[in-house]
Amino acid sequence: MALSMLLVRNSAAISRLGMLSAPLRSAALSSRLAAPMTTTAQEEMAKFWDKNAQRKRPMSPHLTIYKPQLTAMLSITHRGTGAAMAGFVYAFSMGMLVVNPLLDWDFPTIISFIKSLEIHPWLLLGGKWFMAWPIAYHAMNGVRHLSWDAGYGFNMKVLYRSGWFVFLSSFLLADLMLYFL
Repeated sequence: MALSMLLVRNSAAISRLGMLSAPLRSAALSSRLAAPMTTTAQEEMAKFWDKNAQRKRPMSPHLTIYKPQLTAMLSITHRGTGAAMAGFVYAFSMGMLVVNPLLDWDFPTIISFIKSLEIHPWLLLGGKWFMAWPIAYHAMNGVRHLSWDAGYGFNMKVLYRSGWFVFLSSFLLADLMLYFL
C-alpha cells in the first residue's frame, strides 16, 4: 500500500521520465480511485434487492426466456457425460473395494452373476448402450475440443456442422461399440 501511495503521489513525475510502465501506472491510479470497504457483500446484495423491490422491478427470467442453442446443449452434455462417467468409475471402484473382501467376488464372478439373472437380451443391450453412448459422445466431443485448441472450427457455420456431426456420430460410435465389443 505504501508503494502504491508513493507511486500515486509521484506518478506524474515518474511518467514524464518514462519510468512507470502502463500496468504499474494503472494499478497506482486504480488504488487511488478505489473506495474503502464499508459494507459487506450481504449488505450490498440486500440494498440491491430492496431498491429493486421499491421500484417494482421484476426479477430477470434469465434461462426461461432464451431458446436453447446447440452449442450450449452440447457443452452441458459434455460436462454431464464427463461427470457421470467419473461418478460411475468412482462408485464401481468403491463397490469393488467393498464387495470383493466381503463376498470374495472378483469381476468375472460379478459378470457370471449378471448372466445368471437371465435378464432379457433387449434390456441388456439397452443397458450396454446407455453405458457406451456417454463414452462415445465424450470422446467425439473431446476431439472437437482438441480442434478448437488447435484454432480450427470457430466459424459459426463450421461450429454448428461439427456440433451436429458430434451428436449424430456419437450414436453411430455407440452402436459400433456394442456390435464389436
